[in-house]
Amino acid sequence: MIAPYIARFRYMSMPHLISDYLAGGDVTVRRIGGVAALMPNAVWPASQIMGVAYVIQQLFGIDYRIAVIVCGAIFILYTTTGGVKAVIYADAFHGVIQMVLAAFVIYFGLRSFGCNFPGLFEKVASIDPQHANFFKNGPLTNLTGFLTGLAGATSNPIFWNRAFAAKDVATAKKAYGFTFFCNIIMVFLILTIGISAWTMNQEVGDQALVWLIVNKMPSFCSVLLGVGVLAACLSCADTHLNCAAANIVTYIMDPRGELPPEKSVKYGSIATFCTGVFAIFAGLFANFIYQLGTFGYTICGGVLIPAFVIGLIYRDRKSEAFRSKLSVHAFKVGMGLDVVVGLAFEIVPYLHGLMGGGVLPAIVVTALGMIISNKFFSDQTWK
Repeated sequence: MIAPYIARFRYMSMPHLISDYLAGGDVTVRRIGGVAALMPNAVWPASQIMGVAYVIQQLFGIDYRIAVIVCGAIFILYTTTGGVKAVIYADAFHGVIQMVLAAFVIYFGLRSFGCNFPGLFEKVASIDPQHANFFKNGPLTNLTGFLTGLAGATSNPIFWNRAFAAKDVATAKKAYGFTFFCNIIMVFLILTIGISAWTMNQEVGDQALVWLIVNKMPSFCSVLLGVGVLAACLSCADTHLNCAAANIVTYIMDPRGELPPEKSVKYGSIATFCTGVFAIFAGLFANFIYQLGTFGYTICGGVLIPAFVIGLIYRDRKSEAFRSKLSVHAFKVGMGLDVVVGLAFEIVPYLHGLMGGGVLPAIVVTALGMIISNKFFSDQTWK
């Protein structure tokens, strides 16, 4: 629903749209939006490094930490030296590998439980009834989990760059409609295969798919696993890493676009390297992949989606040049508070335990911060 709407605009990202379309080009709003958008781009490379390291550890017995460092160094090297051109060529090649090999994994994965979905969930209930209870953690935790995925996915810079770059609205509508249904089907299948692995090994954790392929599928699937996961993780990691560097340079360092191209490229390479090093450290010390993903989505989704929605609700329909009736100061207060609150509810264990994550407090604080502070800032002059 959103893709055709934003495909009308020639912006590059959500921070770009919010700061220019709703906040009159305010550079502080753009910087805050850039910080929020940076979060998933910074942590997803780490999660992909973790995925590759799991596979290397299982297949070759190499120490996990060594695998993280080596894999991280490889994708940092070619992304930093080759830039977006290297990312495009590598991802096109990796994408073909993923599509071909994923078919084998899904086929044998479904065979692991005879493609009997009701029987699989009956088996889960027989092993641990609580594990089959979708509501065991309470409605608040469920709502937080749902909103983390919803707000996070709908604010991920990479997801929306495609819409902004689409040649027309019709193309964006068809492409996102196709992607929407493919995502539903593929994610459901992979999650179900992971559940099948859990019924065989309750200690498998977030290495379920890797364990199932290595231990319960034909031996040649292990080869496919190594190649396929490497392709999938590298293509995801380098894309997010490149996008993170673009966020840092374009929205945080140079929101006015005053840097000459050669300096932008230079700073982009430095930002790519630094983000990659951060990803390696995150991959070494994070407890599990899902933790990293939700952390990035919490900050990004909690900032950008409320700002986008509330800015549109308050839009000034009488203005020839579109603008929001919200004061720019209200954008700054709401979005700035969100970053602080979202981080607090993700990092502080007690706060995280209260809500199951930070996305719900972040969304509420952003919305209330914008609406309430707008009552105190009547100045609509944009600088």
